[in-house]
Amino acid sequence: MKLIPSVRFVRDLGKLEKNNERLRKLIGKTLEYLRNNPTHPSLRLHKLSGQDMYSVSVTMSIRIIITFRYGDIHLLRIGSHEEVY
Repeated sequence: MKLIPSVRFVRDLGKLEKNNERLRKLIGKTLEYLRNNPTHPSLRLHKLSGQDMYSVSVTMSIRIIITFRYGDIHLLRIGSHEEVY
């Protein structure tokens, strides 16, 4: 599957990764799992109620909001639980 980031995702990602090499590596690992196997257990993929969007966990506090369209994964947001929900 192809990962397609939104403009908002790219902006959020830049803020998160700034001067944080450990988090940058974790996000990269999460995106690789997502690309290869969206149902990988460590992603904790779950559908958001009442919406056509899903949440994926990077860490216990960082989430990625995604949607599936035309066989691709669209990356919508990344940030803390409070920021993305």
